[in-house]
Amino acid sequence: MKNIILAPILFLIFSCNLKAQTDLKYLAGAVPEVNGKVIFSDTLQLSGKNTTQIYENVLMWARANYNTEESRIVYTDQTKAVISCRGKSELIFSSSALSLDRAFMNYQLNLFCRDNACRIEMKSITYEYNVSNKQEPEKYSAEKWITDKEALNGQDKLYRSNGKFRIKTIDLFNDICNSLNLNILTGETDLYTDKNKAKLYDRKSTREAIVASPAPVIIQQPAVIKQLPPDNLSIPVEEVATATAATTVATMTSEATQILAGYKRLEPGRIPGNIIKMLSDDRMLITAGKETGFNMETTNWGGLGMLYDKPVTFCFVNPAHDTYQLMETGDTYTLSFYTEAYHDALQYCNSVSGKNTDKVKGSGLTPVTMPSGAKSFSEAWLIIECKKIIAQQLQWESIKDEKIREEWSKSQFHKLYIGEILNVWVK
Repeated sequence: MKNIILAPILFLIFSCNLKAQTDLKYLAGAVPEVNGKVIFSDTLQLSGKNTTQIYENVLMWARANYNTEESRIVYTDQTKAVISCRGKSELIFSSSALSLDRAFMNYQLNLFCRDNACRIEMKSITYEYNVSNKQEPEKYSAEKWITDKEALNGQDKLYRSNGKFRIKTIDLFNDICNSLNLNILTGETDLYTDKNKAKLYDRKSTREAIVASPAPVIIQQPAVIKQLPPDNLSIPVEEVATATAATTVATMTSEATQILAGYKRLEPGRIPGNIIKMLSDDRMLITAGKETGFNMETTNWGGLGMLYDKPVTFCFVNPAHDTYQLMETGDTYTLSFYTEAYHDALQYCNSVSGKNTDKVKGSGLTPVTMPSGAKSFSEAWLIIECKKIIAQQLQWESIKDEKIREEWSKSQFHKLYIGEILNVWVK
């Protein structure tokens, strides 16, 4: 009797182990390597769709899926039909009322649009894994953690520790490809993270399955090219401000790059610090003009914001100041911030005219030329390059506060400048 009971149990255990060992989806060759780097890639065949149509759908999908501080679009170029995103996804290995085993995966996603096709590339993969007995998460790279060499135990088994990372990474890439393919073919803005969505779609299958439906709907789907190694469309992507700024950054000269050594370029949404405190306590330096002639002035009036979907800055300049004419005639300028060590230099810039004085020499600051051609100073810990998009003279009737009216009646009314953020540089 015992043998009769044990037989089906042993059969089930054997079947489960066999399935785990022979699931080729996660075994040898499932994690592609190119020149020693882990790079997942796939090409979706999208018959009858041109580059513009595909690009617009891909951009809509990217905006829906990458719209947070840690997962965001970092590069768009409509002319080249390229979109790149930085992603951070949660990988849940097991979850119960008493414990949660999870990690966070960081990656770069490049999307290349062409007539009848979309190329998907996921690279620069790293992991953050919280271990109970450690204060800081352990960090791994895909190259040292999920490759065949690191994760495979023989030909048909995965190591338990890093095998689970390999499985979740492969699944995540497939989810991204399926979600993007559904979006392009149907126009539905599908979230690849939505595991409870009513519609499941497999780009490598011939059908779309409706969950809980007794009769799955069969549709015709364009064939999909099998996974290929990255081609010459692969590009390195750095964090940039906007599509306009991305073009500016891409055409930077080697001279500008050398001048800005020691700085890191950031997306506007990641500008550090409290802007109100930075203006009221540390003050800001407005620098207008270019190599042939420039001037700077200190101010604590201004701010950051959004205008027509563009990240912008705003500042105010008195028409009586030397900087005013340079702001009027030029298209670009910079706003820069300094530590307390340069308080005297900023005070000097605020109290001395540049008409008959070498203001730069007197301040002790070191001029640098930005990629846009605008000027700033290498002592700044934060430099924001701006392109003027609005210049508006403030009117008396627009001032409602009596105290401000009284103060401004003693001098000329300031002019408001709103500038699109081209680049953000942080030391």
